[in-house]
Amino acid sequence: MKSEVMLTSIAALFLSVAGANATEYRPFVGFTMGLSDANYSQGMEDFALAEHIDLPEDFFNIGLEAGVRFGEYTKIYNGGVMLNLDMTTNRNFQDKFTDAKYGKIRTASMSATYDNYFRLSGDKTSRIDAVLGAGLGVMNYHTDYKSTVPLDDNTVYSAILVLKAGMDFELTHNITLSAAGRMFIPARGHYALDAQYLFSCAVKYMF
Repeated sequence: MKSEVMLTSIAALFLSVAGANATEYRPFVGFTMGLSDANYSQGMEDFALAEHIDLPEDFFNIGLEAGVRFGEYTKIYNGGVMLNLDMTTNRNFQDKFTDAKYGKIRTASMSATYDNYFRLSGDKTSRIDAVLGAGLGVMNYHTDYKSTVPLDDNTVYSAILVLKAGMDFELTHNITLSAAGRMFIPARGHYALDAQYLFSCAVKYMF
């Protein structure tokens, strides 16, 4: 069911592009890296406090992105859609007092957003744009327990709402640097995370 919702949402985003009165389409691919911050639910915080567990909050994040931007190059407004794949590195969770490690946690996500580009400067060869976007996706957190912990590894999924704000800096007509912050809001009830924040930079190749 989650896959069907995700695919339907992505299809709707691309259909909106197909119906747009645009004069130029520019596909792109990119590589991202940055930091991710986990905002745990109150239930998870209460559990960690009761069990004297230190939960990791900061993660290193890497990802891939691809999409298409449309609109006349010299216009103030351009639109676009983007698909992101993101994954964090593993971080230990451990006993608060003894530092004994219980296992590792990592997160992963796939999201699609409709992005609005507003030119702040440059209209010939080096645009600088403010970017605002929103979309949908799916994320998970994976818990990998130590062999000494009598629990099975598990992966828990949730659909997410995605909000984005950032900047695009065009170095050449084909190379763009981006800086963006994204907020993932899980839709699943009783989930370990209330939100996840990703702050990343990207290098994009515009075709």
